[in-house]
Amino acid sequence: MSGTFDALVVADPRFSGGSTSALVADVAAMAGLGMRLGLLFVRSAYLDDARDPVNPAAVALCDLDGVTPLAPGATAEAPLAFLHHPLVFARGIEERAHLTASRSVMIAHHTPFRADGSLEYDPLVAIRRAKAALGLSAWIAPVSPTVRAQMAAFAPLLRQTGDDWPNIFDPADWPVTRLPFDGGPVTIGRHGRADPLKFPAAGPEIDAALPAGPDICVRVMGCPAEALAAAGAHPEDWEVLPFGAEPVADFLNTLDVFTYHYHPALTEAFGRTVVEATLCGRPCLLDPRLEATFGDLAQYCAPAGVADAVRRLAADPAATRLRADAIRDRVIARYGAEGVAARLDRLRRDPGCASRTGGAVGPLTLARKMAGHWRRRLAGADG
Repeated sequence: MSGTFDALVVADPRFSGGSTSALVADVAAMAGLGMRLGLLFVRSAYLDDARDPVNPAAVALCDLDGVTPLAPGATAEAPLAFLHHPLVFARGIEERAHLTASRSVMIAHHTPFRADGSLEYDPLVAIRRAKAALGLSAWIAPVSPTVRAQMAAFAPLLRQTGDDWPNIFDPADWPVTRLPFDGGPVTIGRHGRADPLKFPAAGPEIDAALPAGPDICVRVMGCPAEALAAAGAHPEDWEVLPFGAEPVADFLNTLDVFTYHYHPALTEAFGRTVVEATLCGRPCLLDPRLEATFGDLAQYCAPAGVADAVRRLAADPAATRLRADAIRDRVIARYGAEGVAARLDRLRRDPGCASRTGGAVGPLTLARKMAGHWRRRLAGADG
């Protein structure tokens, strides 16, 4: 199979989290512009368990108008190519193809360094292996300033796009169907995978981040209740729903405030749930580590400050709703699908950036971390 397209997209369809949600939104937005897209699905050694199923949302992209599935061994060309997730390519992919593009980017949905400072994957290896397997020489397109700062540590051996490539959202999927603080009980909450790392580490901090009480109700969709209880928290005080029990937009509209605080061992590369909440018109109280990504689109506090912050928001509901409306407009401008055409145009003209300015670590520290990473890999450990 061969062909000429407006853009090529390469991804492993077996991921189940935010990276596949971002892939789906990107492809859908480009298809919505009438672009002709060549889509190559690959299998990465990172997901080397045969039991990992394909994500139906990724497979459904093949049915979109303008999307042509590419088979392994295909020859295809386009002005732009998008390779999703460096982890896919850092561990190697099974497929080979002959792809050509004037500008190729590897969208970095994940930071290379873990929260403890160890190196989880080597982006230089990801770029080299993608080149060997597909013929594309990719720049890194970070999804956030957090990812950009970590990737800058590898410059000038890699080049990043001048602009970040954050996740794309269709505002129509995230309507405001109920105004926050509409006179009912004040309800706060969050949704996400039932992963203990998505919550603070200690019981008192978990309870403080989701402070159920006489004047505050808590709803959580996706909750590792047993693990949190073992840490000393009290999830029995919350209304806990299984992950996916309600459509996410419906769930978010039941909240007055969206809150999100997480484990010190987790680094959030982006934070899709935050954008979803703001699009649904919810004010957000977030872990301060997310300020680098979202800036003045949210408010930030430690878990201990959540209860007082919620009460301040509830004390002036009209002002809170007005601020949430203004933030929603800015979020649409920054992340909305209607902005994709302009983003693509900037990408075509992007001179790129190979500066180490703002790099998370210096050259000597990076060398030590890379040595440790490869020692662990040679010993059979997971990075």
